Amino acid sequence: MKAECAKDKLKEGVAHVGKIATKNLSLPILESILIEAKDKSLILKTTNLDVGLEVRIPAKVERAGVIALPADILSAFLSGLQDGQLIKMELISGNLSLSTTRNSTVIKSFPVDDFPNIPKIDKDNSISIESSKLVSGIRSVLYSAAVSDMKPEISSVYIYTDSDDLIFVATDSFRLAEKRIKNPQKDKKMSLIVPFKNANEIARIFESVNEVLDVYFNKNQISVVSPFIYFTSRVVGGIFPDYGQIIPKDKKTEVVVLKRDLIDSIKISNIFSDKFNQISIKISPEDALFEISSKNQDRGESATTVPATVEGEGVDITVNAKYILDCLQSIPADSIHLVFNGHTKPVVIKGVGEGSFIYLVMPMNN
Repeated sequence: MKAECAKDKLKEGVAHVGKIATKNLSLPILESILIEAKDKSLILKTTNLDVGLEVRIPAKVERAGVIALPADILSAFLSGLQDGQLIKMELISGNLSLSTTRNSTVIKSFPVDDFPNIPKIDKDNSISIESSKLVSGIRSVLYSAAVSDMKPEISSVYIYTDSDDLIFVATDSFRLAEKRIKNPQKDKKMSLIVPFKNANEIARIFESVNEVLDVYFNKNQISVVSPFIYFTSRVVGGIFPDYGQIIPKDKKTEVVVLKRDLIDSIKISNIFSDKFNQISIKISPEDALFEISSKNQDRGESATTVPATVEGEGVDITVNAKYILDCLQSIPADSIHLVFNGHTKPVVIKGVGEGSFIYLVMPMNN
């Protein structure tokens, strides 16, 4: 193996794949990045057996070859180099020599034969989607997924097609977020559950990519592919909850409020909330009142009257402040529509005039 490439391109590629490599006492090879030089490219590969990632960067290849290097050592070496340099690399006695005009180093390698295969899946089931839409769909709901792995079906993002829409859903049983985007290929059907961490990796890896992505899938795997990146992940084999039945059909109380006013008032009340981030929402339509308050015996108390349009029945409800703040990042609209159905039913939150996102929060006093 003998090749030359731009340090900046190599550093960027290593930064992408290096986050996948993990410390593993029983399988040290999982700490490595496999570098393959061929066809005017360096292909960087890594896997933790749950996900796999390949990144292709341009290079001048004099002699093809392959080597596996510790991800942390390679990343640390590249971080210490000045930008704009060319790196020459050569396989010598089983290890990799890297040099620039000012630096040279030799990095000990792992046995290449120990590196696991990164699975490829057939292309029978696929959709194509703009990277920005895929990333937006995942990011709009990801924070609602359960953190614990005890129930893998909800520690995940559910992605499926329904008529004209591609739908992203996540829930932890206390809240639920759903984001709809127009299905770019209405004749293609999809239904799969991607683990939380792996969905987060998809968003991280492709957020800076401005391409149409090909998404391939089967009952075990999903692969997301751009011209220079190949990512694959296992999918969860269970069944996502039938969440449609918990979305309220009634509207006993409705509030329309400016998003900025809602954020500011919740943040103030959250200063005086307890360890569960409890805040109280009081609505009195006859008094045109929409009030957010909190009380903490150690810190004090706060009450804020928020300018809003209020209709329907009065309600007094306690919710998790953080849960509401989390969802507002997913709503581009300037005004927020909140729907209440008493103190035991979930609060429904949407953007005014924007129907692609819906969010449910269970009250804390039911």
